Amino acid sequence: MIELPTPDESTLCDVAQRLKIGRYVDHSSEPLDFDVAAPGTAGLWRVRIRGDRGQGTAVVKVLRHPVEWPPLAEFPPEAREFFLQTFPWSQDPEVLAEVAPCCPEGFRTVELLGAQWHGPHLRSMWLEDLGDVQIFSTAAQFERAARLLGAMAGIRAAAGSALSQQFDDGFALAMIARERVEGMDRRLLAGMMDDPDDHVVPRDLVEDLLWVGDHIDRLLRGLGELPQTPVHGDAAPDNLVVDPGDDRTIVLIDLAQMPRHAVGFDLGQLVFGRHSPVLALGEDVVDRIVDEYAAGLAVGGMPVDASVVWAGFVGSAVIRNAFEVAGATTDVPGRIAAARYLVNKAFDLGLVPCREAAR
Repeated sequence: MIELPTPDESTLCDVAQRLKIGRYVDHSSEPLDFDVAAPGTAGLWRVRIRGDRGQGTAVVKVLRHPVEWPPLAEFPPEAREFFLQTFPWSQDPEVLAEVAPCCPEGFRTVELLGAQWHGPHLRSMWLEDLGDVQIFSTAAQFERAARLLGAMAGIRAAAGSALSQQFDDGFALAMIARERVEGMDRRLLAGMMDDPDDHVVPRDLVEDLLWVGDHIDRLLRGLGELPQTPVHGDAAPDNLVVDPGDDRTIVLIDLAQMPRHAVGFDLGQLVFGRHSPVLALGEDVVDRIVDEYAAGLAVGGMPVDASVVWAGFVGSAVIRNAFEVAGATTDVPGRIAAARYLVNKAFDLGLVPCREAAR
């Protein structure tokens, strides 16, 4: 994590005004316990601001050009240059402004208090401090979130997204397929086949994942033929949190610029993303989540059959989430369960032809 860039006094004055604490006097900051992993994120801080009529806090997220992202060094030169030229890292404040009016009742975006550039490679976002937030734990909460995600996808599809349309549909998932799955994960899986005794991932699952990887172009083509919507992009449970001021409302955080993707794309992170207990709650919960998302799409003005949502959800998630097991160092049993579920669903839905060899 870098040092917090020095804010201009005008930014501090604006934030103090938004916090309703009067004229800015002084401030202090502390880094938040945050694992910096995303290419465009440099760190998170909590900043305490004192005004002449009180004090308040804001969370500052610093966006960075991914040229400083350590994993970039592992990319082949041509892929590295392409990534640097195309990765959308700086427009998160504009995304919040675009998404806020498209939130259905029950959703809202985290409040943007201010933003500042610090040269061409750094930009800070000053955000509402939600404090110690509550993340979802019950099936009912996840089902409601899925319905609202569907409704928002439909609303945003009708409204149009100038930010999403700067990229080809499905661009982010295609990048994951090419740069991560084909460029790294399949090599790791092939190594497991050569030396299976050193790995805990079952051999039949490794074989199935390699088979799915052989058909990744088919998956991408199929996803491209489905209805497309703007997406949250990372709708994991820790990015959809209970509003501390109204437990009937869900606050959307960590929204970033994303291309449009196939309907159901966001369910992948909701069900299989960081800290998600959904699969452990039961496969029937996953079934209801898909149904709720489809119902939400209809509420948002985009009626789509649940079978189409299943195809978009599983097709996207098998690329984005199933192959994570290849390099997993934490929650390996959970990642194995997720990969097995997704591979079986991809076979059952006909997204990928079944292997003839019995598992």
